Amino acid sequence: MNSQVRRPYRSKRHPPCDRCRQKKLRCDPDDQIACRRCQASGTLCSFTRLHRSVSMPVAFAGSTTPQYEPDPPSVPAIVPDTVASQPPAVPYLPERPLTYPIAERSAPQQAIQTLDLLPGVSAQVMGTSGESDPFLLRHCKFDDYGLLHFHQVRFRNAGGVPLEEKIPVHYLVTDDVLYDSAASSTRTARQFPSARDELDTLVPGDHGQRLISLFLTYVFPSLPIIPHFIASEDLQTVPVHLLAAIYACALPFAKFDEWLSIVHAYQAPPTSQLWRLALDLILEEIHTPHLSVLQSGILYLHKHWESSQEAAIADTPFVWSFVGMMVGLATSLGLQFECRPMGMPLWERRVRRRLWWAVYSEDKWRSLLMGRPPYIRADEWDVTDLDEADFETAPAEPFMRMVKMAMIADEIQSSMYSLWSAQRLSSDFADSLQTSRALLRKLQEWLSLIPAPLAQDGTSAGPDLSTCVHFAYLLLEVFIFRALLRPMVPSKPPPRLIDETEQLHFFPDLTVDDYIAQIIDVDEVVGEDIPAVTVTIEDKSVPIVLSAAENCAASMLRLISRMEAREMGNFWYSWCRIGFATVSNFMLLLLVQAPTKEHALRAKRLVYTWQQALRSQGRGWDMMDLGLIRLNGALGLGLANTYYLPLHIREVLDSLTG
Repeated sequence: MNSQVRRPYRSKRHPPCDRCRQKKLRCDPDDQIACRRCQASGTLCSFTRLHRSVSMPVAFAGSTTPQYEPDPPSVPAIVPDTVASQPPAVPYLPERPLTYPIAERSAPQQAIQTLDLLPGVSAQVMGTSGESDPFLLRHCKFDDYGLLHFHQVRFRNAGGVPLEEKIPVHYLVTDDVLYDSAASSTRTARQFPSARDELDTLVPGDHGQRLISLFLTYVFPSLPIIPHFIASEDLQTVPVHLLAAIYACALPFAKFDEWLSIVHAYQAPPTSQLWRLALDLILEEIHTPHLSVLQSGILYLHKHWESSQEAAIADTPFVWSFVGMMVGLATSLGLQFECRPMGMPLWERRVRRRLWWAVYSEDKWRSLLMGRPPYIRADEWDVTDLDEADFETAPAEPFMRMVKMAMIADEIQSSMYSLWSAQRLSSDFADSLQTSRALLRKLQEWLSLIPAPLAQDGTSAGPDLSTCVHFAYLLLEVFIFRALLRPMVPSKPPPRLIDETEQLHFFPDLTVDDYIAQIIDVDEVVGEDIPAVTVTIEDKSVPIVLSAAENCAASMLRLISRMEAREMGNFWYSWCRIGFATVSNFMLLLLVQAPTKEHALRAKRLVYTWQQALRSQGRGWDMMDLGLIRLNGALGLGLANTYYLPLHIREVLDSLTG
């Protein structure tokens, strides 16, 4: 039975390859290059190490020869951006360490292999100060796949690092079964046999394909965090949590699909059920996460509010806490490290980089808009800027523009709104002005890089921006001018704090006002309670700043007033809802702090015209509801009853003109 080609498993003269030895399978070599089993599965065969002159079936990190990166299995959440003609390779996770002496290799090599699709395991990064020192792990004897085995736990060398000024990066790869008890602690009871059955009941397969098409058309350009060709994949292979989030994100655009628009005219879409299913599975899968869990979480942050009442109230603390959870998940997956030199397939490196910048943008925009310290520190990540190579077929420009704007938002938050910055600048107009000039210059540079479409007469009508992106741009200007207005008016002294046990004794036959009038002159009290609103800073730039702030408010008003219905039907980032409330606050600030009657007249017109724009444009579009509620609250109660106002502003408000 023995021959030069077929050998018995226990042959000492012709031993089997490492993988067949581990599996205790018969090893059939193919001309001593690679056994037939390894060739069929697309994995690296130990025979190939004996024939270095033969091209490898998989690429090796650090190799100077052209590299071939195999396609992963068909898991649409994180599959490559291009489909190669070669059969997909099965990720290799050996049960025991390979037996060859790694220390004897003069030029160590590591196969490029997926980290996210290793079967039955999950990976988390080992930080520089973690329990396992990466500077100790760098001395370990990893196998050809960068793995070091300790039964059901493995260390995975990321590959490609350390380089100059780059630290060694390693992952802890753990069998999912070890986390079963942890996952069960956040698992919710279901009425269906499985989450897949529940999803299929909520959204039939033919509806699902239509929703994915809508997602790719309306959401994907702004959030390109999943592969574009997911529409061509078998939906049964997509993780349920990700598919539920995609469906729910696409449902607001079902009106643009002829069939779905008819279906939902007679049957309410299952939006809330889909979001609930996605959240439940995110909380369950986060114990053994993959990139798809983070993708689902980012989409969940942009879920549409379920009622008009919900759209008119501020976000609960859960939203910011969930942002922190997603940042924590991203850093656990190691997305904060530059992955281009790592030993991962090209498709996985692309997805990881886009996901990092999506998480970064969420952190920075919501930090600024919600007034929270950002989770992501500048000294804890080194991912390079996005470029065209990160997108392949995905539309790069819209997302790359928003990422660059998020970087400016981070600078505005750190230099003007962080705790220390706000404390320092709130009474220093000169320093505030100097800081704002640098930030406004960066915004203008950002805008100058965007091409302008030519009109029929050959003239330019301005940068080619969607209304949502233009709104975000002007919103950053609002934040800069809002910080500049702070030091123009000094704060009034804080009220005297009264302990709850302290008793106030009044004359029983006198009212409180009468009692105070006997001690202090009434005019003195009124004058003391009203803060000084006259600009006291002797600086020629003050009137320029005030005019520029009013022009910024006018630009925002002009943008929203001219917005067409089709632009409201496009995808808007969910945090824009807070942005409209921020603009309402800014309009009121211009009026309350107006230093002269002329400025007060202009600010009054801006406030009431903004109110009219929110009312007319917000019909049937609840993105503006919070902004309108915030404005109506102050105007309905009466500005004089809400704020301390000087005489010239009260006169402007009382006048019928203007």
